[in-house]
Amino acid sequence: MNRSVLLLLVMVIILISGCMQSETEDELSRARKAFINKEYTEAERFYQRYLRDNDDGAERWKVWNRLVEITGTVRGNKNRAIELLDAMLLEYSGDSARYRQILISKGNMFIESGLWSEATIAWSQLLSAPEVTIDEEATAYANLGKAYLMRGDYGLAVDAFKDCRELEYDNPEHKQYCIYDLSQAYAYLGNYIEAEQNLNNLLQYEGVEVTLMARAKLLLADIYEQQEKPRKAITLLQEIRDTYPNPRVVEFRLKNLQK
Repeated sequence: MNRSVLLLLVMVIILISGCMQSETEDELSRARKAFINKEYTEAERFYQRYLRDNDDGAERWKVWNRLVEITGTVRGNKNRAIELLDAMLLEYSGDSARYRQILISKGNMFIESGLWSEATIAWSQLLSAPEVTIDEEATAYANLGKAYLMRGDYGLAVDAFKDCRELEYDNPEHKQYCIYDLSQAYAYLGNYIEAEQNLNNLLQYEGVEVTLMARAKLLLADIYEQQEKPRKAITLLQEIRDTYPNPRVVEFRLKNLQK
């Protein structure tokens, strides 16, 4: 093969490559434009075509996530969105950081859909995922506890919330919610001593968010009422008259206790 023929072949390959790249960029540009204009069917079609035609495309991660957003958030089709997330788990099984992100998205979607058993599986998978961070562990335990609580498995909820409480991570607000949820799980089990102890520990924290403080005091008032300590319950209810999100609930409870 002489030099001129070789140069011609190289030029042809460059031109073809350039055309393919231009076509891909144009496809993504159309998809983004359609998404911005809320033409979701059109956007979905271009994004799906990109995934089909670009096995190693640099934009695959962003495209996958945009498809999940269109399907799960815009269309509200959680089942289809979960199928997309499952496909992503297969593709990114070798990328531990992205693999964990997908599990978090999947777990959140199960929680939002009220699919508690499926949620426990997803959050348990996150806990056993490679290179899981302590913040991800805290998130997993909190959501695992919530799923168990909603499913009526109060003992398992206690275990999950206790693990969340015991973790050494720098997020006081998250830990405070874990303690509140742990107290609630104990209360559902009828273990008022542990519930009261955890709530009192929570109330000792500095900077507890106002709504959480009010909720904690209402729960503690419930426990005092169950323990036939109406005066303590009344004192707590009076303290949250102006801070509890629904003041009518507090006033109704006070009237009943003050009869």
